[in-house]
Amino acid sequence: MTITKTSPRTWNEASEIVVSEMISNATSFVAPEGNPTQERQDFILETFEKVVDAVFRSGVPQDEQNLEFMWATIAWSGLVGYANETKVSVEEAGMRVLRTVIGKQRMYGHGNISRFGTPGLVIRLNDKLERLKNIQKHDGPVLFEPLNDTWLDICGYSVIAVMWLNEWFMLELDAI
Repeated sequence: MTITKTSPRTWNEASEIVVSEMISNATSFVAPEGNPTQERQDFILETFEKVVDAVFRSGVPQDEQNLEFMWATIAWSGLVGYANETKVSVEEAGMRVLRTVIGKQRMYGHGNISRFGTPGLVIRLNDKLERLKNIQKHDGPVLFEPLNDTWLDICGYSVIAVMWLNEWFMLELDAI
C-alpha cells in the first residue's frame, strides 16, 4: 500500500487521505482460514517487528517508503480487526477511526507526537499491541479497556505514523 501523493492543505484532509487508502486496502483483504483474529494479530506483530528493527536496530538510514508501507499495512489490518470486533463495515470503521484521530488531534495538538517523532510512535504502538495480547488472555475487558478500543488505537497511531512520514502531521486542523 502506498499513499496517494497529494498535497493536503489541512490535517483533516491528510487524515482523510490516509484513512481512505486504509479502507480501500482493507475492503480487498481476504480473511485467512482458521482463527482470523489470531492470524491478523500475528501479521500485525510480525510487521511491527520489522518497524522496530528499522527504527531502533538498523545501523542504516530508514527507508521511508518501506517504513510507510509497513505502518500502512498495520493500519489496514488493524482496521479489519476493529470492524470485526465492533461488527460494522470496514467503511463505517474507517469513518470512526477518522473521527477519533481528528478529535484526539484537537485535544492533544502537535506536541505529543512531534517531540519524539517516529520512535515515539513505535513505543506508543508497542503499548497498544502489548495490551492487545494481554486482553485476549482474559474473558472480557481489562481495567475498562475493551478490545475494540485497542484495535481503534492501533489504527489511529498507524494513521498518524503514515501522516508523520509524509510530513503531514504538522498541518493545521480545519476550524470546527
